Amino acid sequence: MMWPRVESLAEVPARIAVTGASGFFGKYLVDHLAGLDQVESILAMDVREPLHGTGEKVTGLQRDVRAPMEQVLVEHGIQAVFHLAYLARPPRDVVDARSINVSATAALLRACTATGIKRFVYPSSATVYGARAGNAEPFTETDEPKPNQGFHYSIDKVAAENLIERWAAESDDAIAITYRGCPVMGPDTDNFILNTLRMRWLPVPAFANPTMQFLHIADQTAAFDAALTADRGGIYNIAGGGTVEWRRMISMFGNRPVPVPARLLHFMTAATWLLRLQNRSPGDGVNFIRYPWTISTELARSQLGWTPEYTSEQALQAAM
Repeated sequence: MMWPRVESLAEVPARIAVTGASGFFGKYLVDHLAGLDQVESILAMDVREPLHGTGEKVTGLQRDVRAPMEQVLVEHGIQAVFHLAYLARPPRDVVDARSINVSATAALLRACTATGIKRFVYPSSATVYGARAGNAEPFTETDEPKPNQGFHYSIDKVAAENLIERWAAESDDAIAITYRGCPVMGPDTDNFILNTLRMRWLPVPAFANPTMQFLHIADQTAAFDAALTADRGGIYNIAGGGTVEWRRMISMFGNRPVPVPARLLHFMTAATWLLRLQNRSPGDGVNFIRYPWTISTELARSQLGWTPEYTSEQALQAAM
C-alpha cells in the first residue's frame, strides 16, 4: 500500500522515537517513517518483542514505557516523539492502566524537556467527548471533553491530553499535536468493537441506531505524516468520511441484532464485566452504541491540510 508523502522533506525530523511501536498504529507508522528519505533513524520501543523486517533505519528496543527515557533519547539523538503506547482495551486494573496511560506520559514529557525535544505527537480518542443523551453533534475541538463515568480508557486519555497541553505551553517553541480519532480500522485490526460486531447474535439497545465514524489506518498514518511538518500544535479531530449506522454494521458482518431495553443491557454488560464473563466492555461502554458521538474534522482539514481518502464504511470494510 502506498502512503502519502509530506510535501517538504526538508522539515522532517531526522531522528524519531516511537513508543508502542509493535502495536497496530506503531507498525504502520514505523514502516512509513522508514520510507521517508529525510528520516535517518527510528527508535521503535515497545514492551513486546522489538520490530523486525523494517529496514536498516529502525532500531528496535524492548522497553516498558514506564522506564526512564532520558538516556535512551540522548543516545539516539531523538528530535521528535510519537507516543503511541497505551492500553487500548478497557482495563480491569485501573491503577496499573493509569501508570501506563498517564504517569508514563508525564515522565516521557519530562524526558523530552530534559533532552530538548520539541515535537510530540499523541493519538487520543473521540470517546473523550462522551456518549450520552442530548449530545450536540458533531463535536468540535472547542467542546469540552466529558468522558463517560466508569469508562477509564477515555478518562485516562483526557488526563494525558492535559499533560501534553501543559507541556507545550511551558516549553519554548514546542509543537504538540493531539489527534482525537474515531476507531481505526484496517487489515489485522483487533479491537473490542470488531470483537463485538463478530457476535452472531448481538444484544443492542432497543430503539437505538446511532451513526458511527471510523478511520482507515492509512488515513491515520497520513495524519501522523502531517504532524511531522506542522508549524503549529493543537488538538485535532480526525475521522473517515461519512458515517455508518450501528445496525448497518451488524448486517455488514452477517449477524443479527437482539434488541434489549437499554437499562437492562447496561446492567447485563456491567454484571458480566464484573464477573469476568466478558472482556469487551464495562457497563458504560453501552452508551457508545446507544447515543451518537460523531466529530467534525474541519480543523484538521483547514490547518493541517489533512483529508481522509477513505469513508467510514470503507475503513470498516478493510477490517472485515
